[in-house]
Amino acid sequence: MKPEVVIVGAGPVGCSLALGLAHHGVRSLVIERSREIAQESRALVIWPRTAELLRDWGAWEPLLAAGRFTTLFAPHDAASDTALLSVDFREIADSVESPGVLFIPQYDTVRILRERVESNPLCELRFDEEAVALEQDESEVRLGVRGANGTTTLAAPFVVGADGAHGFVRNALGFTLQGATYSTRVAIADVGIESGAHSFPSPRVALDAPGLLLGIEYAPGLWRTIASVAPSVGDDEALATDAHANRIAHLFGEEARSSTVLWSSLFRIHRRHAPNFISGRVALAGDAAHLNSPAGGQGMNAGIHDTANLAWRLACALKSSQCAQALLVGYDIERREMQSDSIERTTDLATRLAVYAPPSLKRFAFAWMRRSLRARGMRRKACRTLGMLDGRYTRSPDVDTSHPLAGRRIGDVALDNGRRINAERRGRAALLCCGEVRLEGIETLALAKPPKRWLLKHPSAIVIRPDGFVAAVIEKPTRARVEAMWKRAFCCASPLPGTEGE
Repeated sequence: MKPEVVIVGAGPVGCSLALGLAHHGVRSLVIERSREIAQESRALVIWPRTAELLRDWGAWEPLLAAGRFTTLFAPHDAASDTALLSVDFREIADSVESPGVLFIPQYDTVRILRERVESNPLCELRFDEEAVALEQDESEVRLGVRGANGTTTLAAPFVVGADGAHGFVRNALGFTLQGATYSTRVAIADVGIESGAHSFPSPRVALDAPGLLLGIEYAPGLWRTIASVAPSVGDDEALATDAHANRIAHLFGEEARSSTVLWSSLFRIHRRHAPNFISGRVALAGDAAHLNSPAGGQGMNAGIHDTANLAWRLACALKSSQCAQALLVGYDIERREMQSDSIERTTDLATRLAVYAPPSLKRFAFAWMRRSLRARGMRRKACRTLGMLDGRYTRSPDVDTSHPLAGRRIGDVALDNGRRINAERRGRAALLCCGEVRLEGIETLALAKPPKRWLLKHPSAIVIRPDGFVAAVIEKPTRARVEAMWKRAFCCASPLPGTEGE
């Protein structure tokens, strides 16, 4: 089976892309240097936006079974065990099928995604192979791959680098990650806590500790601790047994009968991204394209969102070669905008508050947020922002932004037939007709009474992309206007639903 896309890297981003491509009928080959999965917990959180993408690709249910799902996100003060604030994702249950957050260690996420890739007939996963050379022309990319039998060349229409911050592909393109590195260092550790009958609420924050000190339970009795390190403390001292014991005492007090440090590491926090996410027929996704502060837990999730945007574009590009460059340029513009204007702003604000603010300011900030969340509108906004449901593409050549709903994720509301939008379209592009709209010969979804927050003043047709974003809102639509907007959204590479044989 000759692959149409070669993916470098079989982490959560590379495997998600393979599954997304397979969903659109595209054959892919994933190469990975090591079969072994790192046993550190690393990324711990899957937010609602990511969950709906993984559901489309058939990976959500096994992940849900392996993790700890909760509808309530309530950071607690470690000193008093009282909630600092509470975000209940059920506030947005009308527009999200799984309103909550899944805590699952990255090694389980990778294991499950690799299993799904290996069981998919359109995917091939090969281990002990490393990308060592890359060149391309107008029609294909040639990737030099070193394995047990020497170096061979793989040729494919497209190559995607999902091989991490220090991977081969971005360096081969000559791109460097641009942005900022925070001055502080952060010590992270996976810790086993024995507490007997006492139950510790999670997450828990030591507000009175200098800098950041946070604990998150990702499995029963297993915690990730995250702590900023003072400039005067050396690297070895920061990871010493006494340092871990002090952090555990701050977070858990005397109720922690015993603790075991399973793994620890020291790193700096970055806010960086590549100047471009594409070069010709080569694309970057995940940490290969951008690095985020761990504050907010959005890094891995953002990488999976990259793949949802990229997968349908590559599928269209393979159908229409003259549109390939325009489709990839759209990916580059959209994901860099989302990274710089939404994700980086959110994580930067969280980092500055968590790491650099004095305890008094942190307590004031939590008190202010608690008061704000008394209003239902603010509770819904908090759920959308935390759940990564709130970004907008405003600079995309594929999106008609004349209506405020365009460029945003469509709310997963119930249609007239009682099924939700995402369940009905199943990760495919769709045309949603709101109000009294008749478009003969086109397969549509129907919603007689759309939510008022969509700001539809007239009967409208909404172009929904496979990644769930709105490409256009056409008020008082005619077939000619719908066809024009559909062609703009998909660069003439995808027919309107129901017109495939025309």
